[in-house]
Amino acid sequence: MSEDADLVIRNGRVYTVNDAQPWTEAVAVRGDRIVHVGSDKSVEAFIGPETETIDLKGRMVLPGIIDAHVHSVMAYQAFSWADLTVVDTVDEALKAIEAHAREHPEHCLVGGYGFRYNALMFEGRLLGRKMLDAAEKERPVWLMSYDGWTGIANSRLLDAIAEGLGDEFDEIDGVEKDPENGEPTGVFYRTDDLEPRIDLLSSLTSKEFRQGLVSFMDMCSRWGVTSVHDALVRRAEELEMIDSLRKADGLKTRVYVAMEYPKHDVHKRLEMFEAARSRYNDEWVRVGAVKLFIDGVADSHTAALLEPYSDRPSSAGKPFYSQEEFDDIVKSLDEAGFQCITHSCGDRGVRVALNAYEHVSGSGGNAHRHRIEHVENVSDEDIARFGPLGVIASMQPVHADLSSTEFDDVYFKALGEERIRKAFPWKSLVRAGAVLAFSSDWPVANINPFLGMQTATTRGGLPGRENVVSLEEAIRGYTINAAYASFEEGLKGSIEPDKLADLVVLSENLFEIPVDAIKSVEPVLTIVGGKQVYRKDM
Repeated sequence: MSEDADLVIRNGRVYTVNDAQPWTEAVAVRGDRIVHVGSDKSVEAFIGPETETIDLKGRMVLPGIIDAHVHSVMAYQAFSWADLTVVDTVDEALKAIEAHAREHPEHCLVGGYGFRYNALMFEGRLLGRKMLDAAEKERPVWLMSYDGWTGIANSRLLDAIAEGLGDEFDEIDGVEKDPENGEPTGVFYRTDDLEPRIDLLSSLTSKEFRQGLVSFMDMCSRWGVTSVHDALVRRAEELEMIDSLRKADGLKTRVYVAMEYPKHDVHKRLEMFEAARSRYNDEWVRVGAVKLFIDGVADSHTAALLEPYSDRPSSAGKPFYSQEEFDDIVKSLDEAGFQCITHSCGDRGVRVALNAYEHVSGSGGNAHRHRIEHVENVSDEDIARFGPLGVIASMQPVHADLSSTEFDDVYFKALGEERIRKAFPWKSLVRAGAVLAFSSDWPVANINPFLGMQTATTRGGLPGRENVVSLEEAIRGYTINAAYASFEEGLKGSIEPDKLADLVVLSENLFEIPVDAIKSVEPVLTIVGGKQVYRKDM
């Protein structure tokens, strides 16, 4: 068998994220693995008559970016529905829905994605079903907020949901009622409690699902993202769609999957988790985690806080489970060998999650590498617990960028100046010994990892400069630490022999440009498993 490499990239500035050999010049690839990392001179031994050689002309190389928290199964919404991220008023939103309905008569459901809370306020409340009926009443309409937590249905869809759930409709949390007549307004503040109960929304959008997934993969390649952790897969059908792309050689990004743990029908779902973990367990698609929710988001006052909301002194939100309930859930999943990844934006929610993880691990460590997602607000007392408990802080730096969607008056008013200053405590967590895994939370936020790196090193304009991290730490968050968060640090996350040949070549050297220019850096070549999946003129 020939010892020649299939691909050699050379004359580069290769940042390996390997402490034993941080910088080098060249990488040799055979099949889907790295076979050599070293100098331009040393790599010559791997170049044969059939070897493709790429002159990097001094460009920077990183391990393939690993985005540790995305929602790829929401791609059909982000790419196929009316774009509400650009609307500023109720009138603009209604016109956007009218136009989308007119342009897409083939859609069974008229969808709108990405609205900001302020933009859809009418007389102090979100627009409801009656106003939405004016835009489209013949077909179901469903609008989703940018954060995915709030949905608005027109009367047609609301009636279908009520009919489908029957008596169970009254059990759903977060259903807004008209204060005058007690009737549902069509606004749901807890889509996490609604959507797992019904197949209606997914069945109405199944035609767009596959194309959305293809578009998502293309977007990942464009940004050098070679692996993602999908933090919310609900149905076996969604896994089958991802796997069908892999079988058709259309999967350009590796996917680590967290299945959602619902509050109802748990026994049936646990059986599905076990079956999925057994079936999907390779280097392309792997089920290894279960997604839990302990609270919501500050924007809708559903995040669980230790102190009341600044603009709502009568409420601090509340955890979705009692401490005892959550302890039991985590224990059952831990005993079954699943990693738990718990959504928590509020400091009280973070505390409940840490308590549950401590309950199952004690002083014996965190064998299943349980994670807390978002960790936007956390008390100093609980920051100190992450390292000793071995809990991974899975965080999204882009959420701290002042230009991002969420930073309107709603978020600032809800939390207040002091909590905003202490939010996103990246450096404090690093000092406490926590592993930071970074991500985008796409489509909630921009997938651009370099915007994330810039925000992590600058705070994106937020106060609290003491919590910025170094560029080296930011890169680790998107590479080796994210690989660790899915038990794959032996396969990827750094550029070393025998690891997967997942690499990204950049337009600029991140270490040689002003920090406020990092977000403008672009990949010029993305390689996954030795194959070039994206390439610009070099």
